[in-house]
Parts: sequence; C-alpha cells; structure tokens
Amino acid sequence: MNRRRRFIASSIVLAAVSLPLAAVARTQPIVAVHGDTSCPSADMILAALPANRPDAEWPEQDVTVEVADDLLSITLGQAPGARREIPADTDCSVRANSVAVVLAAWAGELGARPTDSPMLTVAVPAPVLAPAHKPSHVVELDGAAFYSTVWGHAPGAWLGVGRTPREGGVGVRLAGAYQSGRDLALEGGTNQVLCFIVSAALTYHVQRKHVFASGDVGLAGTFTRAQGSGYEPNQTGWAANVGGAADLRGGFRLGRARLWLNARGQRLAHAETV
Repeated sequence: MNRRRRFIASSIVLAAVSLPLAAVARTQPIVAVHGDTSCPSADMILAALPANRPDAEWPEQDVTVEVADDLLSITLGQAPGARREIPADTDCSVRANSVAVVLAAWAGELGARPTDSPMLTVAVPAPVLAPAHKPSHVVELDGAAFYSTVWGHAPGAWLGVGRTPREGGVGVRLAGAYQSGRDLALEGGTNQVLCFIVSAALTYHVQRKHVFASGDVGLAGTFTRAQGSGYEPNQTGWAANVGGAADLRGGFRLGRARLWLNARGQRLAHAETV
C-alpha cells in the first residue's frame, strides 16, 4: 500500500515537471534548413529566438530556411505570401539572429531590448538677419553752374563735397569755383579775367521727407588772373585775397539725388586790384 502511494506521488511530480517542459518546447516552431545546413543550423536559429521575443509564443507553423550563397529565403508554413528573402551575412550567428528577427516580426512584435539613454539635442534656430546698419552721416558731392556780378557779370562753375548728418544737423563743406570773364572793358582796353575761389565752411542741414534747407558760414580764398588786350603794352597780372562767405541752400530730393538753389554772399579782406 505504501509503495502504491509513493508511485502515485512520484507520477504526479513527474507530470507536474514535464508539463512546463512540454509547454516550453511547444512555443518554438519547427525549423528546417536546406542548403548549407551548418550556417546557420536549425539549433542556432532556435537558440536565437528567445533573445528577440523572450516572453511571447511563436507561430506554430513550420519554418523553412533555404541558404543559397549570399541570400537567406525564409518561409512560414505553406502560405506563398509568408516568404521573405534577406541578405546572408558571412557570420553564421548573424545569419541565425537575422532569421530570428524575421520570425519575431511575423509573430507580431519585436521584443523590447535595453538601449542607451537618448541623446537630446536643442535645435538651433535659424539666424535672424539684422537690418543693414545705415551710417549716421552721408557724404554729398554737388556741382552747379552760377552767375556772378564780380568781374563783369560772368558765368561760372561750382564743385563741392560735404559731410552732414543723415537726418540733419551740423556738418562741414569744402567747395571750389571757377569764373571766367571775357572782353571786360577797363580804361581804353579789354581784359580777360579768370577767377578761382576755394572755401571751407560749417553747415547746418535741415532734412525733411522731400525737401531740405541748409546754411553755410566759413572762409573763402580767391586767386584772380587778368590779361589785357588793346593796351600799349599789354600786360598780365594776378591777385590773391581772403575773406568770409555765407551760403543759403534749399531744394527737394529725388531718390538719392537733390535739386537745389544756392545764394552766396562773399566779403573779401581788401579790394582786388590787378
């Protein structure tokens, strides 16, 4: 009687141990390898399966793996659509793991694996282009034709350069002028007179959107040359002089250009005699 009880108890223990083993064996598919049966072998593929899905059941269909040179052909069951071809690595363990990954994908999902912490980067915004910096001052080059009563109501030409604040204010201006008088009658003969004028002045500039005005005050220097005609004898002479000058200017702006009128008063230190 005691022996019978011990036999029954042993049978129950063996059954309890063998059932989980049978269940474990049932979770892996039957793998058949054709071609180069040693790389990878069926045992290598079965050993690689738990690493990809350690906690899930595998499909019950048979798996056929055909090895041909550099290509692995994997077929699940008899369905013609359940067939995949992947490149064959030279390493047999890599081949076995590749087949296991395909089977894991067929089983529904890939197993979770620990990975390194993600590297988070901060996106660098696109550079913002700053507006072009405009200089606070502008340099102006101006030219003009004028008419003067000095030395016989003669025309002349003017060329100047100035540096003034862009929005108006105090600046400086340098200018040069040339005046020519012909057939100027003096004491029985005629004279040809050439007069050169240079000036440097402080200027105050007022700028509006379309119009502007300015006033200049500074120093002027002159050089005058005269040549007589009809005298006995004809002679040539010259004279230099200095003095003060004042200008008033006004006009309007056309883009980067300006049109203006200028009036000048000039006072020399002494009378010119040539």
